[in-house]
Amino acid sequence: MMLSVKPDRPVDPLILAVMREVDTLAKEIKLRYFVCGAMARDILLQHVHGIETGPATADVDFGVAVENWQQFDNIKARLTETGRFEPEKKMAQRLHYKSGTNSTGYPLDIIPFGRVENPLNSIAWPPGRDEVMNVIGYDEALANAIEIQIEKHFVVPVISLPGLALLKLFAWADRGSRNSKDARDLATLLRTYHAAGNEDRLYDEEINIFEAAGFVPERASPQLLGKDVRSIAKPETLTQALAILNDKKQANRLVTDMAPMLRHANDTIAEAERLLETFKAGLNGQ
Repeated sequence: MMLSVKPDRPVDPLILAVMREVDTLAKEIKLRYFVCGAMARDILLQHVHGIETGPATADVDFGVAVENWQQFDNIKARLTETGRFEPEKKMAQRLHYKSGTNSTGYPLDIIPFGRVENPLNSIAWPPGRDEVMNVIGYDEALANAIEIQIEKHFVVPVISLPGLALLKLFAWADRGSRNSKDARDLATLLRTYHAAGNEDRLYDEEINIFEAAGFVPERASPQLLGKDVRSIAKPETLTQALAILNDKKQANRLVTDMAPMLRHANDTIAEAERLLETFKAGLNGQ
């Protein structure tokens, strides 16, 4: 079933313009893509389900399945040729959408995966190929992307919440020492997943999870999300996700990075630990 943005929670016109440009090009060149990153979080939680996510993100990310680096370069060139985009010189994946309301341009990242992965699940940005990015989970994210009606007659593929949780976990493992935003986003997903169209499941086919959580939806949320992540992840992807959570040093750092998003709890560290433990139980199929 297609999901739709709530009429009283429309997507910002500037972001809408960027998505239209990318979607038009994708259709022209038959490019498979999906919206990901914090913008996907905002679309799914805030604009579709009415769940507050805090300050809006300041960019939009697109995952694109490409055959080679020439195709990736062509995507950037085609967008630049419109006169409405300008490539970022220091970041191969970034462009800026030029509009009258923003003198510096609105940033968007085009993240390639697929045939350009070498080795599997990672990309090395040309020309130097000295900067490597982990793209594990992107295949699963594409395969399980969901169609969202952003406005009338405009539908875009958006990463699912389980796909987003998976990518956020790996993104944090890659860059968490420099930036904890992925951990904060993961915390938001873990504590709100039940409210994103999943409560009826807790009263029906997932009653065992609900019962184990004392029939408190918020407490069942992370285990349900973990179970749904498990259902879309390839075996090697799931193994790597669990390796992060089973590594005591990484898990402790992730707890610390998640804690600021859990101010509603009396003990934010204990709450972060509970979220991760029940998430891990879901990933293990419990």
